[in-house]
Amino acid sequence: MMNLRNDLTRAMRHVLTALLTAVLAAVLTVAAMAPLPVAAQRRPTQAATPASVRPAVDSWRRAHEREILDDAFAMLSLPNVASDSVGIRRNVEFLTAAFAKRGVTLKALSAPSGGNPALVGELVAPGATRTIMMYAHFDGQPVASGGWDGSPFTPELRRYTNGVAGDAVPLPARGDTIDPQLRIRARSASDDKGPIIAMLAALDAMKAERLTPSVNVKFYLDGEEEAGNDHLGELLRAHKDALRADAWLFFDGPMHVSGAPQIVLGVRGVTGVDVTFYGPNRALHSGHYGNWAPNPAVAVAEFVASIRDRNGLVRIANFYDDVPAISADDRASARALSVTDDSVRASLGLGVTEANNASLGERIMMPALNVRGIRAGGVGAGATNAVPTSASVSIDFRLVPNQQPARLRQLLDTHIVSLGYTIVSDPDAAARSKDRSRLAYVRWDSGYTSVRVSAALPAATAVRKLMARSYGREPYVLPTLGGSLPLFHFVDALGATVITVPMVNADNSQHAPNENVRVQNLWDGIVMIAEIMTGLGREWPSAPKSLVP
Repeated sequence: MMNLRNDLTRAMRHVLTALLTAVLAAVLTVAAMAPLPVAAQRRPTQAATPASVRPAVDSWRRAHEREILDDAFAMLSLPNVASDSVGIRRNVEFLTAAFAKRGVTLKALSAPSGGNPALVGELVAPGATRTIMMYAHFDGQPVASGGWDGSPFTPELRRYTNGVAGDAVPLPARGDTIDPQLRIRARSASDDKGPIIAMLAALDAMKAERLTPSVNVKFYLDGEEEAGNDHLGELLRAHKDALRADAWLFFDGPMHVSGAPQIVLGVRGVTGVDVTFYGPNRALHSGHYGNWAPNPAVAVAEFVASIRDRNGLVRIANFYDDVPAISADDRASARALSVTDDSVRASLGLGVTEANNASLGERIMMPALNVRGIRAGGVGAGATNAVPTSASVSIDFRLVPNQQPARLRQLLDTHIVSLGYTIVSDPDAAARSKDRSRLAYVRWDSGYTSVRVSAALPAATAVRKLMARSYGREPYVLPTLGGSLPLFHFVDALGATVITVPMVNADNSQHAPNENVRVQNLWDGIVMIAEIMTGLGREWPSAPKSLVP
C-alpha cells in the first residue's frame, strides 16, 4: 500500500512539472513575440513630451555653449541701426545664411514705397493643422555717444552688478559650460537679437535631438521696428498671403523684474511730441532784461506743470474720457505682478514712487505722460546770465485701449491754445513772427494704438501651459506691457491674434548704454521656443476653420 502511494505521488509530481514547464514556455513565447516597450525601441524621431524636451535641449546646449555664443557674437557684431542701409543689408545677408543652414529659406519682403525689408521663412511640419508666426526684429536703437564700456558692436561676456558692467570674461572652450549669470554686452543683445539667437539654437537642438515640430512655424524678422515701422502696415497688406498664420508670437520685451516668466496679452500704444516755446530773437543779459523779456524756459516749466502733476495725473481736459476702467481680474493680475515693487524701488534708489507707492502693475495698465527731455539754455559750466531764445520739451504718451493718437493730438492742441499760444508747424515761423513769445512749434512723432487679447483665448491658454512646462512654474499673466510695440499694424492689416512672449532679463538696459542679455535667459529661451514648436500642436489641437486672413 505504501509503495502504491509513493508511485502515485511521483506520478503527480511528474505531471505538475510538465504542466509548469509548458505554461512557462508559453509565457516566454508570448513575451518574445510582444513588441519592445516604447523607451527601448529605436525611433527616427521622438515625440516631444512634458518630460522630454527640457532635458534633451539642455543636454545638447551644455555640449554646444561655445558654438551658440560664437553665432551670437557674430550676429551682434553687425551694426544694425535702421538708418544705416549698408548695416541692415549685412544683417539681412547674415540672417539669410544662418536660417538656410537650419533648412529655412528666408525671403526679403518690402513695402511698395520702400523702407527696410522684413525677412520671412517657413518650417513645414507634415500633418500639422496650425501655423504660427514667430516675430523678432533685427534692427536696433542708435548708439548714443558715451556711456558704453567698450564698443557697442564688440560683444563681450561681462558680469553685471545692479546694472553695472564688470570686467570682460573669456569665452568658454568648446565643450565647456559657462556661468549662466554672466551677461552678453552688446547693442541689440536683448532688444531684439537675443530671441533670434535662441530661435537658431532651438532649431539646432531639435534637429540634433530628433524633436519634431507639431505646428508649421513661420519666422518674421523685422528690419524697421526701432525706426517706427512707418512702412509696416503697407508691407503687411502687400504680402498678406505670405503672412497667413493662426497666431503671431512676439518674442520682444522683458520678463518680470523678479526673473519669473510672463505672458503678455497686450501693449500700450504710443505717440510722442516735441513742443518749442520762444523768447527774444537773441539772447539777452539777465540783469538788464531778466524780469522784463518773456523767458521760454519758464514757459516750458509752466507748460509741463499744466499737463501733468507729480503723481502722474494728466491734466489735459477730457484726456480720460475714453480710458476704460481696470477690470477686477486685471487689477488682481497687476497686484500679483507687483510683489517685487519694494525691491525694485530699493535697487533704483527710490524711497517712494508716484501716487503714494501705487502698484507698478496697475500703473502700466493706465495711460501715461512722460517728460523725456527739456532743453533750455545751459547749466553748470555752460550756463550764462542770459534769457534764452527758445526752449523745448519732448514728451511721450503711452495709450491704453480705446485711446487714439489723432484724438490725443487734438486735445493737446486745444490745451496749448487755451494757454494763449498760436500753434505753428513750420520751425522757421518764429523768425518771421512779430510776437515770438506767443508761438508754440509742435512736432508729432508717428504713433500707434494699444492692442489686447483675452486671457481665455485658446492660443493664449496653450502658450501659457507650454511656458509653465518649459520654466517649471506658472508664468505671470501681464494684461498690458508697460512699453509699446506696433502690434496694431498686424491686427489692422491681417486680423492677427498677437501674443507677446518675453524671454530677456528685465534689467537689460535696452535702448541704453551697456545693453545686455543674461546667459541663463538665453538658455531658457532656447528651451521655451523648442517647447512651443514641438508642443503647441498638441495643446492647441483643433484644426482651424480657416487661416487668419
